[in-house]
Amino acid sequence: MSWRILAITDVRLTPAELAAMSNIQGAEVTGADVLTNVIGEFRDTIEAAGTALGEAATVPDSVRMHVINRTRWLWLCEFPVLKAFQTADRSKLNDAAEKMLAALASRDVRVPPGDGSAGDQSPAPSFGTRGGTRETDPPEREFTKEKQDGI
Repeated sequence: MSWRILAITDVRLTPAELAAMSNIQGAEVTGADVLTNVIGEFRDTIEAAGTALGEAATVPDSVRMHVINRTRWLWLCEFPVLKAFQTADRSKLNDAAEKMLAALASRDVRVPPGDGSAGDQSPAPSFGTRGGTRETDPPEREFTKEKQDGI
């Protein structure tokens, strides 16, 4: 699984939506701003959950569609003239993206670290030796019925 950059062209719109957007001055710039904000929202949540981030402006493949769906919904909501395109299905996709954000924040869903390290980034126990040399190590203890050294 990899981390990839998303562009506003990745936020697919229907032909009718594209035609309506083409009649709105600055619509694509607004969409790019919304995308930047949504990417930041997901990246901040992933980082706060303790996962190392990938390169700037990238998101993991496992949340890519959620970023796209949330961006599409917020982009369409930016323009009141596009109210007809704010369908219940699109709203449900945005709700799913918000649930994914909540799951990432609560660490119920983990994503692969973007720095190439393997697996879980949470602290793990460390088992080392007792000391430096045999002379400085504490003596071993015997725990038998007859001799309960160290109790």
